[in-house]
Amino acid sequence: MSKDPLGHIRLAVSDLTRSIEFYDKVLGKLGCERMDAKGWATPEGFGIWLIQAAHLEPGYTFEAPGLHHLCLKVKSPLEVDTLHDFLVAAGIRIIDAPKRYPQYTREYYAIFFADPDGMKLEVSYY
Repeated sequence: MSKDPLGHIRLAVSDLTRSIEFYDKVLGKLGCERMDAKGWATPEGFGIWLIQAAHLEPGYTFEAPGLHHLCLKVKSPLEVDTLHDFLVAAGIRIIDAPKRYPQYTREYYAIFFADPDGMKLEVSYY
């Protein structure tokens, strides 16, 4: 079995160029490797690929049927805080600033933010 038992995810976005720029910044900051023009791999091998959405209506709506959010894990709470500072400096919309979520695990610490289409993303330590 590979390092990554999950494989990959493909995200359909409304503006491929804008989203590539966004994900390249964020995923690069998290240590992901650029695989090609529209894809990245985490250090563990999980692939994140973008495609241009063929249908732009109705768009992404949080908690509607479909993707709820995408979570990527980091190795320490400090990495969550460092990413928060990076996102704020880059003008990326923060949904929930870094904080602990003891209802999940004792160590759970996460930040939630939005991609250019409003899709909810999470980076967490647990």
